Amino acid sequence: MAALLSSARRLRPLCSRLLLRLPRGAAARRPAPRAAGLAGAPGSTHLIYQARLFAIAPHQKGKVQEEPVLGVQNKQAQHFDWALNKLDTSVRRTGRITRTLLLRIFHDMCRTGYPSSNQALLLLRSCGSLLPEVPLCERTELAHMIWGKLQDLGAVYDASHYNALLKVYLQNEHKFSPTEFLSKMEEANVQPNRVTYQRLIAAYCNEGDIEGASKILGFMKMKELPITEAVFSSLLTGHARTGDMENAENILSVMRDAGIEPGPDTYLALLNAYAEKGDINNVKQILEKVEKMEGYFMDRDLMQVIYSLAKAGYPQYVQDILSQMRYERGYIPDAMNLSLTLITQGLEDTAFQVFKSFPTLSSENHSESSMDYGNFFLRHCVTMDKVCKMLSFYWIYSCMVGELKGVMKMWKL
Repeated sequence: MAALLSSARRLRPLCSRLLLRLPRGAAARRPAPRAAGLAGAPGSTHLIYQARLFAIAPHQKGKVQEEPVLGVQNKQAQHFDWALNKLDTSVRRTGRITRTLLLRIFHDMCRTGYPSSNQALLLLRSCGSLLPEVPLCERTELAHMIWGKLQDLGAVYDASHYNALLKVYLQNEHKFSPTEFLSKMEEANVQPNRVTYQRLIAAYCNEGDIEGASKILGFMKMKELPITEAVFSSLLTGHARTGDMENAENILSVMRDAGIEPGPDTYLALLNAYAEKGDINNVKQILEKVEKMEGYFMDRDLMQVIYSLAKAGYPQYVQDILSQMRYERGYIPDAMNLSLTLITQGLEDTAFQVFKSFPTLSSENHSESSMDYGNFFLRHCVTMDKVCKMLSFYWIYSCMVGELKGVMKMWKL
């Protein structure tokens, strides 16, 4: 593997340019919220109805008209803009979308009969972590259903679509054969690019298959593609999942030898690797090391560590990570989505720990409006058939904060 990675030295000028990027997390900051109420507002159904009326307008007044192709394309573009705005508003406000909204837009797009490349890409990208209330396997099934249906309707897929599907696989922890994936791309006459190979390496490394990852690295070397921090972070994860933490840590040295300074992504991969082992001491040491380097992890990064701890069966250390939170802007919607994801995967105990960390709930000034934050938690517990445990959680916590009336009002007791 060292021979494969040695090519990175020759690509050092290119890699250095790639590292000249915005500070980590800048792209993830939420812009100022748009006019609230579009997504899920009472009038949203009316908007869909208007869009349908617009699509059939030429057939009204008893006259059947033949629309020019350009007119159909214009209406398709307008419909796509509406769908994009609908999804965009939901993601900006909450960081997530619902399966109902996704399917509503998907079926509405199918009725037009003219799915565009951008429409397909938009829907595919929505089938991963943006659906925290949907089980992982069901998310992947949605992606496959959308892929097949839009393809039947004439959608043409390129590398960006295959890369979007790969990202969905990774977010949904879906097991698949990277070699078969490449074969399907070849059959479709679609050329893989750097992002494709990076995600295939991540897929191999998530399963601890360093040999498979080395094959993809070989392809990248032949094509003279740069070995970026994302690739090294995946290799670190791969070694860790084989139980080889020594080689996992050595990836940092290999990166420096290749002229790439380990960044936040690499240290986050190392944090998650130790979290999966339940090694809280090394987790704390890395946090201290990064702090001494005058760096820090965003709250969203630390939430990944919480997820790793809970998934690996170490919920007792979650509070140690919660104590490191900075409560940045956007903390509550991100924490809500983490809680929803944990409940969906049967980790409601940890979800409740995260829920209790909300600034509005941990402060001394409680009100009925602050208790509204619990509605999402209650609803999803009911959806996932965890009513008894949810009631015991919420009852105990409500007594703790002196807001028992909130529960009684919610359940009309």
